[in-house]
Amino acid sequence: MVEGTGERASAMRKAGADSLREIILGAQDNLINVLATVLGVAIGSGRTEMVALAGLASGIAEAISMGGVLYTSTCAERDLRLRAGHEGPDRISVTELKSPLRAALVTFAAALVAAAIPLAPFAFLPIHWAMVAAAVLSVVALFGLGGYKGQVTGRPRWRDGLQFVAIGTVAAVAAAIIGALLKTD
Repeated sequence: MVEGTGERASAMRKAGADSLREIILGAQDNLINVLATVLGVAIGSGRTEMVALAGLASGIAEAISMGGVLYTSTCAERDLRLRAGHEGPDRISVTELKSPLRAALVTFAAALVAAAIPLAPFAFLPIHWAMVAAAVLSVVALFGLGGYKGQVTGRPRWRDGLQFVAIGTVAAVAAAIIGALLKTD
């Protein structure tokens, strides 16, 4: 092993770990939700404008919601830790805790970027090819996001990548089945 390689990997893990929770919650959740929404609506309606409407509404609402959820949950976590720290022997400094606003903004940004991945093909391709492209791009993005998690946590990247893909696949297939069963055209 090259000297410093382990230290560098450890530093990379620590740097990525700071926002890992927020990135995964925003990106994985919205990528899967929007993929499932656009596939279900595309199969069910067969209309690109319906896909765009549902995908944009879902993606933006989910990004705002996830940012808000991370804000309130980080505030709650912070309040609990501060209370426990003030009552216990080891005092906790406010600077040691996550910023609720930062958590919310990172999650919102990750969710917004992730929503664009399965939605973008519908702006450029016929509906059939857009569904295929949305699925392929989303699988690649989910695998990459899982790989990022694996890199930061020190787990095998391929295993975490496949885990993210499996979760996304189950949701996408469920939405595709619903779209097929409730077909409107």
